[in-house]
Amino acid sequence: MEKHDSLQIIFIRHAETNYTDIADRDPSDGELTEQGEQQCLALGQKLKELPIDAYFTSSLLRSFKTAVGVCNAKPDKPVLAICPELVECGCTPGYYGCSEEYLKKYYQNTKMCEKLFGTADYAFGCEAFEDNVLRAEKVISYIRNHFSYGQRVAVFSHHGFLEYLIPTALGVRPHQFRFALDNVSMTVIDYCPDGNVVLRCVNEKGN
Repeated sequence: MEKHDSLQIIFIRHAETNYTDIADRDPSDGELTEQGEQQCLALGQKLKELPIDAYFTSSLLRSFKTAVGVCNAKPDKPVLAICPELVECGCTPGYYGCSEEYLKKYYQNTKMCEKLFGTADYAFGCEAFEDNVLRAEKVISYIRNHFSYGQRVAVFSHHGFLEYLIPTALGVRPHQFRFALDNVSMTVIDYCPDGNVVLRCVNEKGN
């Protein structure tokens, strides 16, 4: 993946999670296990030398901490953009993840991405099929409008929502095919200058 003339998106599922140590977060916002923390470190080492132009993560802690594992391995400590639109399908209604202030406890060089729906408040749905389709379309459209050929973007999200994001990136209606994604696995899609879209790899082990 090191040399490319495409716009490349790396979709990464978060590390192993449990839901018994939620602390002050919503019940849908699980914490990483010890094994998950190790997976993040291993993923960071795997991607340490790979040039990546931008990093986007769900605002749920398990996804954010997985992205931090990669960003911490980079010598320049890149900006990590928090994108609540990347949260898992079926989260508690009205819960859009952790705040920027909360997540800065784990990684200082982070900021909220602009609201992809252009509204004053987060008010998107994450339960109904069509709501998730729309979220996926917004995310992919944003990336394609803000980045160009020769660049690479990493997107950290969740199994359920990646089942919308990946087909949408390929131009396929979500759930026409189903797949299982391992913890910290990577799926890579290239948008090529000739107009082709290439599924480079699916569910590659990230650890």
